[in-house]
Amino acid sequence: MITTEGVVISVRDSKDNDRVLKVLSPEMGLIDVTARGSKKQGASSAASSQLFACSELCLNESKGRYYLNSCSVKRIFYDLRLDTRKLSLASYMAQIVSYAVTENQSARDVYRLFMNSLYMLCEKKADCDFIKLIFELRVSADLGMMPGLLGCADCYEQKHLHFLIKDGIFLCGRHMMLRLVYPGPYVYPVTDGIFEAMRFICLSDMEKIFSFRLSPSALEQLGYISEKYCELQLNRTFSALEYYKKMTEQEKEFEAVIVKTEGEALEGKQNE
Repeated sequence: MITTEGVVISVRDSKDNDRVLKVLSPEMGLIDVTARGSKKQGASSAASSQLFACSELCLNESKGRYYLNSCSVKRIFYDLRLDTRKLSLASYMAQIVSYAVTENQSARDVYRLFMNSLYMLCEKKADCDFIKLIFELRVSADLGMMPGLLGCADCYEQKHLHFLIKDGIFLCGRHMMLRLVYPGPYVYPVTDGIFEAMRFICLSDMEKIFSFRLSPSALEQLGYISEKYCELQLNRTFSALEYYKKMTEQEKEFEAVIVKTEGEALEGKQNE
């Protein structure tokens, strides 16, 4: 019998009443767990076999496969289902984990990051875009793709830097010239505040990484950097990210309509 904590990051049906759960475990990495009978009404494993459910799992192993023996739910994150934007962001994070983490690989840092990010989403502690950029940068670092955060790769200068997103290094203006590197889509100028924010996200204790602040414009720039860096380091794109962007755009359009409507209503009252 194997006991581990785990969070379900994807679910697929199997046979008439079974489900196969892809579970992220801090000790075991990413594993497939068959939950027999979990689709039956009143099944004891029904709650634990839901997407993003976190549980204490007791597993049987047979011929290299894991089967759910018993479980105890710790957190469901049910509120994610009530907001399509949050759900799409959680799905994007899950796709990154599913792609990058393997079985029999310790995933304690990635597990903590994923769980903390889900908590922040559900508890409305931070904006979705803010959580997204932190997850992208920190998961890259935790998976061994830490950018060179000492400063300029050639002289360690920490002011007025450019970030070479593909290479994961920073260069100061002088060494940009010496290397004949020019700004472009993947060579991005960063303010001192953005550089310090990247250092904070990648190097701080997990409990602190959501506690920094930047201006809205700096956060937008950092969001571009984090997304491109994660994409280029993993060398792939994710379908859930495109859906998240679509939901974000629709939400902004809806908010713009609300603001316009409220403004017109206020103007009408003033003219009466």
